[in-house]
Amino acid sequence: MRQRAVELLNWSLAVLLCGTYVGRCSAQYHLIPGKIDESMGCDPKTPARICLGSGTAHCYAPESTKVYTFGMEPKAVEVGQLDGWPLILFSAVFDGCGSGTLTDYSLLATRQGKFVNLLPRVELTNMSEYRLWSLPQVSKLPVLVTADFIWNFGNPKDPNDHGETHYGAHRYRIDAYKFDPASGKYAKAVSYATSGKYPGVGDVDEINVLDKERPLIVVKLAGK
Repeated sequence: MRQRAVELLNWSLAVLLCGTYVGRCSAQYHLIPGKIDESMGCDPKTPARICLGSGTAHCYAPESTKVYTFGMEPKAVEVGQLDGWPLILFSAVFDGCGSGTLTDYSLLATRQGKFVNLLPRVELTNMSEYRLWSLPQVSKLPVLVTADFIWNFGNPKDPNDHGETHYGAHRYRIDAYKFDPASGKYAKAVSYATSGKYPGVGDVDEINVLDKERPLIVVKLAGK
């Protein structure tokens, strides 16, 4: 009860201070972009953060490596509630100044005054798509569904097999994550590759895979 009271107090203080972060603050958090190479406008050096309240004592940053630092374009969207607190989809982008980007996704819950990521590692390229579906027959919380391209580079031993271009048509890897009450986290419940190819961003304005794959995904989620 005491911990809950402290969290409610922090939330109330954040409401009063939210005006300081116009455009990037909810009632209880704010976003801080990572540092980038200013001369290039890309190549983040530090990860982006989402912080509780108005300070930086309780922040969450996506896990980064020597190769990928997710510091650009932080976004936070409240997609539901868990234990009376918002469930937040937080994303941040790595851009290495090349032709593609990689985005890290986290589903954050507030526990004991801190953000906790409920997802396993989820990273999608700029040739991807994601959806949050309400499927009460499958889960009480939104189901996260992703589609990311499978790049066939061709067969180096076959001079006639030149593979696929980056932004051309590809098969897609479909993954679906749903909440597991036993662990209190999300787990991958479905994973498969599409049987056919879908157009890439070189041919269409937006990737459109999940709406067409939805009937099969729902069947797989239901275990039928």
